[in-house]
Amino acid sequence: MSHTIEEIFAPSTGVEIVFNLNSLNPFASSSIIYDADHKKKSIIVAQPTHRITPSTSFEEMHLTTLLRVDFDKKRFGIKCRPLIFHKDYCLFDNSRVAAITVEYTPPLLETNIRSAYRMPMSKDFTVKAKLIFNNNSYYSTKDFFIRDISISGLGIVVPVKLNKTINPLSTLKRHSQAVVGMLLMTPNSKQPFATIPLKIEVARLNQNQSENHIFIGAKFIGLTPDKEGQLNKFIHMAQLDELRRLSRID
Repeated sequence: MSHTIEEIFAPSTGVEIVFNLNSLNPFASSSIIYDADHKKKSIIVAQPTHRITPSTSFEEMHLTTLLRVDFDKKRFGIKCRPLIFHKDYCLFDNSRVAAITVEYTPPLLETNIRSAYRMPMSKDFTVKAKLIFNNNSYYSTKDFFIRDISISGLGIVVPVKLNKTINPLSTLKRHSQAVVGMLLMTPNSKQPFATIPLKIEVARLNQNQSENHIFIGAKFIGLTPDKEGQLNKFIHMAQLDELRRLSRID
């Protein structure tokens, strides 16, 4: 590939900050490049909605972006680490924003967007869901919470107890399956952008998410091509909305 890091990771480029890219539970947040000094191998990016702080715990961190290669889109990344946390970084219009200087380490790597990008829930782009397990119905925001969504699955946070009794969803095991109906909600819309019925299977569990919650990584089963297209568009719309907010484009 003829493209260089300097060409790909240039100011105004939309990027994803990806944590633990090669793990079973990678997590990403949208950002944008404000400035770069490639001689020093440093890049200044916007602080994402899900704030990164000096105490943020991770095994590895990558900066990634999409690139068109031979009529196809591929995602490329560079390994990096946070160097400086700016509370009031000055933009070209003299406005002040939160930003992070990251130091990167070559080489340029091709990454897998399906496993890497999970869209965190925001106040504008949300997913409402009904989950059916053992013939009982459970609802998001009441019985469980959707942390993020990707083209291949959901990240779900489950309270261990509901009204002082054990939450049946906290008994889910790896490979357990459930029926799910999802409503993809966009800003200022009373009607869902899309309705997606399918099954999920528990792919991973973190019983130590917190003292009162567990984390479930669930993969989609039976996602049809048309519904996959709707979900992909929904995630893309959310990314663009986040980039507009970060770059202050109206």
